Amino acid sequence: MGLPELVYAPIEGGTIHKCELSGGKRTFLRFIGCYLGRCNFYNNINDAIDYIENRREVQNIQKG
Repeated sequence: MGLPELVYAPIEGGTIHKCELSGGKRTFLRFIGCYLGRCNFYNNINDAIDYIENRREVQNIQKG
């Protein structure tokens, strides 16, 4: 398992990294979506992007 690699950093904030995780005899590619210190693992990059966009919307609602 190597270090996570940055694959997406929108100008509005947040990051998405990809990483390979080993489990048994297989290696799994996972994406980590992070926004303001909250991070979650996802099976595909689209789910990670959706997470960042949703977290950003929640943050904007709390500010307003």
